[in-house]
Amino acid sequence: MVTLGKWSVIQMGEAVLTAKKVLEADEAVLYGIFGVIGGSGYFPPRAFLNEFFLVGSDPCDQDRRMGCWQPFTLSDDEYHEVKAWWAASHPGVVASDLGVDCWSDWVQVILNPEDWGYPDGLSLTNEPADADDGSVS
Repeated sequence: MVTLGKWSVIQMGEAVLTAKKVLEADEAVLYGIFGVIGGSGYFPPRAFLNEFFLVGSDPCDQDRRMGCWQPFTLSDDEYHEVKAWWAASHPGVVASDLGVDCWSDWVQVILNPEDWGYPDGLSLTNEPADADDGSVS
């Protein structure tokens, strides 16, 4: 990390490591949203994941058991590296926007699919890992 005045900037390469640490910790902590996401079969698109990382904490972790992180974003290449890492421990996972435009709506689809037009829950597709839709299965 480099400090520029009052700003700290995560250097190239550090973002991937930081993302992995955040996602791993968030998946493990009680009430962490990635605990739910990890069992959903889905992974957020880069723009949505970056919205999450820019907050610097998980709003679902209301007890702050996980703590905070320095807000950051992933480049396209960094996102693909993190997505592949996630897929290695979550076989069949699919990256999808689930038909919504932002992180907060995406999380609501994961948590309450029936409220978003999925009366039978979310179904997974079997798209190849390099599909244009961002799937990683």
